[in-house]
Amino acid sequence: MRTNWIGAVVGAGVLLAVPTAAVAGRTMVDHGHGATIAHDPAYAGVKTQVHAWSKDGVTRFRLMATGLPPNRSFGAHVHTGRCGLDPLASGGHYQHPGVTSGPLSEREVWLDLTTDEEGRAVSETTRPWTIAPGAAGSVVIHAATTNPATGAAGARLLCTDIAFGE
Repeated sequence: MRTNWIGAVVGAGVLLAVPTAAVAGRTMVDHGHGATIAHDPAYAGVKTQVHAWSKDGVTRFRLMATGLPPNRSFGAHVHTGRCGLDPLASGGHYQHPGVTSGPLSEREVWLDLTTDEEGRAVSETTRPWTIAPGAAGSVVIHAATTNPATGAAGARLLCTDIAFGE
């Protein structure tokens, strides 16, 4: 297996390239490349890594984080806008326009995390669609897990820019 420099660990204004293994038959279409903004100063040391792979109209999303409080769960979603100093700058949850019925969880990208005893977490999900260029711009980690009925997950703690579909 070949290793490419396509990942990015981002946090507290620091951007570091890290190696990520290429996955046979898949195309890396997106990866986190902007600084993570901590909307709550208690989370300033958190680092995140975001990836999305697409193949045949299906997209797999992965969110990895370190530096979160241990043994705790958080909501996380793809949002429509880019991160900004104002937590609301990242816009609302991305909802795929091609899915108009069914559970909210099938129209959005939810990446809720549960940390281990060292504050590390990884979350993955797959959607049977792709995100059009410019339709989504970030992943936000929220203070609570996602409410399955409403999609709400509490305050916006962290935001990482990612240019989905570009």
